[in-house]
Amino acid sequence: METSDNRPQQNPVVFLHGFSGEALFEIVKAVKKAAGEAGIAGETIAFASSTVNNMEWKIRKLVREVTKEHEAIRRKEEETRAPRK
Repeated sequence: METSDNRPQQNPVVFLHGFSGEALFEIVKAVKKAAGEAGIAGETIAFASSTVNNMEWKIRKLVREVTKEHEAIRRKEEETRAPRK
């Protein structure tokens, strides 16, 4: 996501590289806990790890794509939690 003047929105994104799957989950939990202690809602943070594809991206593209995917996941979670009418 970008603002009208082409600057990326200030959505928090954490990018991780070189960690095992188990370590990734522990790091995500630790970051969310620390964020909560700093007054930042952990669910607002988008997390990504390196892939063969995204290692070639510019940071702007990485942040944009990770944020877009994170927002889509959050919307889907909200829809499933919403009471059915």
